[in-house]
Amino acid sequence: MKKLQPHEVQLAIQFSERLADAELWIGKAEELLAAAKILEADVVRYWSKVHVKDGRIVSVPCRKNVQGPYFLLTAYGLENYFKALLVYKNRQSFRNKLLTKIPDYIKEHDLLRLARKVSMKLTLLEEDLLSRLSRNSIWEARYPVPTGPNGITAIQQFSDGKTYLVAYFRPEDVDQIHGFVNRLREYVIAETGISHNKGLDLKKEPAPI
Repeated sequence: MKKLQPHEVQLAIQFSERLADAELWIGKAEELLAAAKILEADVVRYWSKVHVKDGRIVSVPCRKNVQGPYFLLTAYGLENYFKALLVYKNRQSFRNKLLTKIPDYIKEHDLLRLARKVSMKLTLLEEDLLSRLSRNSIWEARYPVPTGPNGITAIQQFSDGKTYLVAYFRPEDVDQIHGFVNRLREYVIAETGISHNKGLDLKKEPAPI
């Protein structure tokens, strides 16, 4: 690493302190999830007006579909929770170091890989949810095309060796997101002892229809 100029040293100190502060990562996770909660009401409202016949969608409401942004913010929130725990687990590596870049594991955006990095065991239903959230946050909710040809695939192999479709949304996702967010929050709190905002309980405030 090149020698830092005096004005760069202070910036690097601030950067290092913020990077190593797991509570800041938790706080950002909860900000993003709170923003997703605002969109959730419209997601639920949208699905309530979808008409299904013989197991097939035959009509959808004439209104903006905000599921993509809702999933995007949710994925970002989960990502910050995972990274809070990664920062906490790697806190010794930050000790007495002046950092000028984010560690490689912090650059990860795949939620399944992040779950594995923090040794969180997942059910197949949770694998499915995190896979769809990841696909959505990495490109589908942000761009009309993926960042490379391989990203266009809508099929992914899970831990049971089988392949599943990961390019869809469903009404049940909202409740599943509630359950997983709360499970991940409890896991992070149990591992770190940090509870940034105990009042943010998604189960206690169902979205209005």
